[in-house]
Amino acid sequence: MQSNSTRAPATPPPVANPDRPASPPASPRPPSRRVTVAALWLAAAWLLPVLAYALGAAALLPPLVLALTAGLLRGGRTLLDRLVLATALLLGAVAAAGLLFSGWPWGLHPVPVAGTAGTVLLGVALATGRRPRWPRPAATDLPPVLAAVAAAVALGWPYLRAGDLAGRLAYAMIGEDNSRHLAAVEGIRAVGGYLFTDPQAAARVAPEAMTWYPQGFHLTAALLDTFLRSSTAPADPVAALDHYLGWALSAYALMVLALVWAATRIAGRQLDLARTWAVAGVVTAFCIGSELARFVVYGYPGETLGLALAALLVAVLCRPVAGIGTQLCLVGALCVGVGFAYLMFLPVVGLLVLAWLVRQRRAVLRRPLVLAGVALVAVPLIPLSSIGGLLNTDQIDNVATGGTVEPRYDAFLALTALVGAGLLAGGLRLPVWRRYAGALGTAVVFVLGFRIWFHVLDTDPRYYYGKTLHLLLMLLLVGIGALGLLLPPPWAAAGRRPGPLARLLVAAAVVVAAAGVAGLPGGTGMFAQPLDHRTTTWASAWWSGRLARPGPAELTVRALAQAPVEPGTVTVVASGKRREGYLCSLFVATLQGTAGASGPAYYKLPLAEPARSAAVVAAVPGRIRFLAADDDAEAVVRQLLTDRPELRTRVRLERLH
Repeated sequence: MQSNSTRAPATPPPVANPDRPASPPASPRPPSRRVTVAALWLAAAWLLPVLAYALGAAALLPPLVLALTAGLLRGGRTLLDRLVLATALLLGAVAAAGLLFSGWPWGLHPVPVAGTAGTVLLGVALATGRRPRWPRPAATDLPPVLAAVAAAVALGWPYLRAGDLAGRLAYAMIGEDNSRHLAAVEGIRAVGGYLFTDPQAAARVAPEAMTWYPQGFHLTAALLDTFLRSSTAPADPVAALDHYLGWALSAYALMVLALVWAATRIAGRQLDLARTWAVAGVVTAFCIGSELARFVVYGYPGETLGLALAALLVAVLCRPVAGIGTQLCLVGALCVGVGFAYLMFLPVVGLLVLAWLVRQRRAVLRRPLVLAGVALVAVPLIPLSSIGGLLNTDQIDNVATGGTVEPRYDAFLALTALVGAGLLAGGLRLPVWRRYAGALGTAVVFVLGFRIWFHVLDTDPRYYYGKTLHLLLMLLLVGIGALGLLLPPPWAAAGRRPGPLARLLVAAAVVVAAAGVAGLPGGTGMFAQPLDHRTTTWASAWWSGRLARPGPAELTVRALAQAPVEPGTVTVVASGKRREGYLCSLFVATLQGTAGASGPAYYKLPLAEPARSAAVVAAVPGRIRFLAADDDAEAVVRQLLTDRPELRTRVRLERLH
């Protein structure tokens, strides 16, 4: 007789994906209800932007688009994970959509941009059958956010305490790149899209050199600024500078957030809350105390955004999100974003993506339609800026130009040893850390390749060699989470474990130690280098005000007040001090919106008098207004007019009040 105790084998429960939050299955909606919901969504997608724009509240629309994008994604365990992934997706989408904005008749106007975004999101919801759904925030979401805010406030403090336009200009003029990036942002707002899509319209506002410069940051900042202002009209000089500086600091905050998030994502369950705080603090300290602070000091917002996107890409390649379709879309968007933000990182990015595609080829090939769609969009767009720049500019020659780079190799060696210790302590047994090690090795080879190239050229490493080191530094900071591998995992039961307060105190001690090593208290950290006649860090020199240029800033403000824009006339500040007249003239033209039309008066000319004024007259065929800042400059221009009286018909001289 068969026993009654015989049972069918139990089916094991499915294994939950740690990257996918648990949620009840969605009940199917009746077709009529789906049509009604879709119609309401479509109506709201266009009526809300119209209403917000009419009320001057278009600034509310980008956060709404971000929230809806995050709600439709299905990757990430926490709310911050979802928002970061949505941001990555949108940044790549904006870079690609910039070509659409450049071609349609509305430019960057908030209503059609937001309406189109809402319509696309509706299409995604209908195609996937998803409804917006967000995971709950977690305690580990807070450290990366606070790290980003702390870094932005710390490096933005000189601007916040400056008080007036002259005070902010004194810091903005440390790096003349700020003038060109500001001109590019305002040029994109004026053109309504990428500068290279309408070079003639951009020629007045933006310098010629920026026409084919990667404009991912500039288009994003211009678009968000249009929403913030609820207007497409040109901004006045003070507002234009303030908004640009705000977007540049926002890009730096995004970079810090991306680095901390990438470090904690790769480390995964090796980090409890206390270790997450420690990693966030260490990464932030090194961001502020290292060469990365120079991004704010000298004005490198494009590279800042490119580095942030590269960090996010490394994170999702090392630890992919749930769903190969979502992963493919994220990888494609991030690659497009890097290509439009800072093309120099593309060789490393391309190799990492190629390695991931080979490794995941079976899973990728199971989604042929998604793969084909992503490839159709991403493959031609990723190298677009690079190809355009190579065909229309001398970018290859520029790689071997610029100032000599003197990196702190001992600092890189120390960070490499720390991360390597974590990897050797057991990290290489885990696939995620092996992928990270491969990414780090690729960056090292990239740096060595540039170093060997400069050796072949028989010259010292130049400006762009430093950019390769920035990429390597980013990867080392992303690997800081490997230090958690040196300690027992937080869930291990090894006798009596310290309580939460003790673990937080240990984390705080680690952060304080990192701040000391990075030189935040006194500027004598491991990244310190000769600056302004002393050895210090970029952040310390920036905070002290020693790098500021109050004299040129004051002259610029006086020139703006004395010499309003005159169509067809180039305004030139003449000064007896070397480079002062050049800087003042450059920023006056940028703030007046004439940097493109006035370009021949500033670039590739002598930086000191008396040669400079004579070169300006020879380079500019039209009318010129000289503003003499001192007696020496006034005497030079008067002598020039005396020697060449025929110039008086198009050249006039005024003393700067």
